[in-house]
Amino acid sequence: MAIAPWIAPAVLAEYMHNAGVRLRRQFRGHTRHEGDAMAIMRACIDACWNGTTFTASPGHFDMFWTRDLSFSAPSLVRLGHGTRVRDSLAYALDVWERRASHITTTIHYFDRPGDVYEYGVDSLPLFLAALRAADATDLVERHRPWLASQVAHFHDRVVDPATGLVRADRKFSAHRDTVVNRSNAYGNTMVALLAKTVAETGWFESPFERYFDGDYGRLLLDHFWVDDHFRDALGDDTVSGEANVWPFYTGVIGDPAVIAPALAYLDEHGFCDPYPLRYETSRRPEREVWLTRHVLPDYQGSTVWTSLGAMYLQVLRTVDPVLAARETVRYVEWIERDGTYWEVMDARGQNWVSPRWIMIGEESMLWSSIFLDHLVDAAVEPALLSPAPLGITGEVLAA
Repeated sequence: MAIAPWIAPAVLAEYMHNAGVRLRRQFRGHTRHEGDAMAIMRACIDACWNGTTFTASPGHFDMFWTRDLSFSAPSLVRLGHGTRVRDSLAYALDVWERRASHITTTIHYFDRPGDVYEYGVDSLPLFLAALRAADATDLVERHRPWLASQVAHFHDRVVDPATGLVRADRKFSAHRDTVVNRSNAYGNTMVALLAKTVAETGWFESPFERYFDGDYGRLLLDHFWVDDHFRDALGDDTVSGEANVWPFYTGVIGDPAVIAPALAYLDEHGFCDPYPLRYETSRRPEREVWLTRHVLPDYQGSTVWTSLGAMYLQVLRTVDPVLAARETVRYVEWIERDGTYWEVMDARGQNWVSPRWIMIGEESMLWSSIFLDHLVDAAVEPALLSPAPLGITGEVLAA
């Protein structure tokens, strides 16, 4: 990805900052927060507040990341951080509109918007879901024409008008942003989430409804469901952890008859070993972008991603509370062992370090809020990105 000249100083400053973080971690170790798991995660969340916006983390990712804040927003709001979430969303909206930018994956230092590494298939869908979770209709009204233009831009750039699916002829940034993403289950879940949010809020005219007609899980089930799980991408029968969590965490699909076998498949096929949840059970280097393949191999391959793990546990408790309770205990144990909430973990269940020790997994992640919410509100419905159509209810939770 070529870096635009106007953003280069911000990225250079970030590289210098990250080098300093890496050296500090090498010689001093990570920041250990005191207390039990709940206290540790509360400290992680507080460390991600810079006075203006939530950042993805206090170290390598100490800037506004659209997806990290947005997919954490329902839990952050429920945990009492609604004002900070709204302030973060307002900050991002003001920067994007002032800079005449589209909604980007990231706002770098010096308020410079940019995409890592491509236009985000999830940036607008997750951001609108976060506005909804924060009850921020006033922000929508303040930026209505600009946001409406973003909806139109997304539709034109991402959606194949013949099918309603994500276009397969171009790449997009996604939750797993260091691999090549085209028309996969994750991206199509984002289109469905956006269509659902626009329709249910009534904020804008929807260019998507003709593809769904109110059934937002239909295209995913028609094109990606195989017997008892979702495959990862069109033309590829490989299974991924994200393909079998995001349709449920977004609220696009709420049918327990679909959720239960998909999550059981993950548990039975090694995606939860050593902890929930791995993107894949074995590395596929051919899918990694050049930089990752040569410098950070397997960063988002067979490693454990604690964002996915927290989402998985939020949903798992609605269909298998016994397994969810067991996995929750294991998560609490490593959080209290290490005094932080890691970004990514290796096959030994330790913080991930790249083979050449160039990079090290981040600490104190903002998305720890999803797991904290899972602990605090274990007896109520999970904090999804939109209401599930059949209502993932508390009936199983109360059983």
